[in-house]
Amino acid sequence: MNAQRAGPGSSSGSECPSFRPEADREEWWFDRADGSGERFRLDTVNQCLWQHVPDATDRRVLLSPKSFAVLKHLIDRAGRLVTHEEFFETVWPGVYVQPEVLKNQILSLRSVLEDDARKPRFIETLSRRGYRFIARVSTADAIPSGPQARASASVNLVGRNQPLSELGAILQRAVHQRQREIVFVTGETGIGKTSLVDAFLRQIRVEMPQARIALGQCVEGYGGKEAYYPMLEALRELCMGQGGAPLARELASCAPSWLAQIPALLQPAQRSTLQHELLGGTRDRMPRELVNLLQRVTQEAPVVLVFEDLQWADPSTVSLIEVLARTRTPMQLMLIGTYRTADLVSGEEALRALRQDLQLHRLCAELPLEPLTEHEIAAYLTAQASRACSPPEGLARLIYRHTEGNPLFMVTLLEHLRQRGLLTSVEGAWRLQAPLNTIEFEVPETLREMIEARIDRLSAEEQRVLEVASIVGVEFYPQCCAEAAALDPERAEEICQALAERHCILRASRSDSRASRGYAATQYEFAHAMYREVLSRRLTPARRAGHYARMAPSLESGETAQPRQPPVLADHLGRASRPAVAASNGSRVTREAPWAGGMFAVQG
Repeated sequence: MNAQRAGPGSSSGSECPSFRPEADREEWWFDRADGSGERFRLDTVNQCLWQHVPDATDRRVLLSPKSFAVLKHLIDRAGRLVTHEEFFETVWPGVYVQPEVLKNQILSLRSVLEDDARKPRFIETLSRRGYRFIARVSTADAIPSGPQARASASVNLVGRNQPLSELGAILQRAVHQRQREIVFVTGETGIGKTSLVDAFLRQIRVEMPQARIALGQCVEGYGGKEAYYPMLEALRELCMGQGGAPLARELASCAPSWLAQIPALLQPAQRSTLQHELLGGTRDRMPRELVNLLQRVTQEAPVVLVFEDLQWADPSTVSLIEVLARTRTPMQLMLIGTYRTADLVSGEEALRALRQDLQLHRLCAELPLEPLTEHEIAAYLTAQASRACSPPEGLARLIYRHTEGNPLFMVTLLEHLRQRGLLTSVEGAWRLQAPLNTIEFEVPETLREMIEARIDRLSAEEQRVLEVASIVGVEFYPQCCAEAAALDPERAEEICQALAERHCILRASRSDSRASRGYAATQYEFAHAMYREVLSRRLTPARRAGHYARMAPSLESGETAQPRQPPVLADHLGRASRPAVAASNGSRVTREAPWAGGMFAVQG
């Protein structure tokens, strides 16, 4: 990606606060990861950096506005990958930016922090993907503990208090009973898995500062996957972070196979010795070595490992999770794995089988995240205002209707409204600049690209069924789509059922009234209105007319389970270029806003 730009109507100004889940703080502290005692404080009020050295006066370090914005964005997301695209969208909204501009800002920050890209203590480069802030971050010298800390850690994490509390209880069990705990945080794309885990890690840093925390990211690996990649990433972070030198020595002592996979940790004198020691060895010894390492490391302090996007985990990582879950070696270990429900069910058979087996034997816990309710969206809107006040009447309902409570969709849609000038901040409160019933929605560009990428991963049959369904109605029966999609009715039913079971784009209709009409078929609907909007807009006029023409006869004869309502039938016949038949039904077709419950509304 050579450049990034925002959607229509965006501006580089900041007259309104941006919508994001994390709360803004006035200052962040972070330590140099070499035990020198030198600390830095990010001052968000004065937009500068303060260098604190023991027994000396704090020194103010001035940063350019963009350097400050890049550093703050990294610190807000400490411990996780921040992609190039995310930087471009956040720091340079609405303008074209070449990748070299971001690189120059990172170089400037490294110069200020005296950080070495080859042996980073603050900013780690993840090749071709982005950057990660690896130093330990805290909010102040005197940090509250107990319930007050938990409340501050979860501020603005609306609707997630229960899973956050469950994660805390699982960690306490791992510490008190000295046993490993495996927990999977699951849900659809954008449901807030990473936000929940980030809030939990912030809470740990406050309440349990002695705990060691490391993150590993699974990658989709179009060109192949490196064995144990997330675990190697986590070990590297532990060893190169604050107090990591003893761990590196333990790694050399009891897990040399792992040390050999992390060249950045090897001293020149170690290389030949290690090669001789590993001569004739195999990868089969690596899980056993890791168990021994974790047993020794967790004797004095707990370790929390986070593996993100396990739907892309390599087979070796899946096997390693099984070994850790089944071992009875005493250790204060908590492993959190996140994955997208739909992608896991559709692809990674090994992880899916492992999860089912571990659940059967009660060797893991699973926290499925549910969409936000309308009340929780209203609470989020209230929290995002500069002063405590209720959001505009009906706004929360409107957002819920068009996002189904998906946090990512909600945040993106709110930002889209702000960029279009439809939602502004007036004296610290949100104000709508147009009546709700006049707002016509369109899918924001970032979400459209994400949804299209998800659709493109489906099979040709699945795409055909969804295309036809997008123009049938808000709710539909698979049999109605079968002929237009060139499929048998039974096959169309199987496809819709499989998509719904995978939590992928479709779900069984919540208002299915088939029983009252004597139908045995299942009625389906789109999980989000945006899915239907994107699918419908992908159709060319000719392809759309062809679908209508193929559906019209079966709708007219009543052969399908789709209700034969005159207005709906007239709409389809009219779009199939059969106006005479449509007119005989005595109905008129009117266009409605694409998101207002359906692409088209028909009035009799």
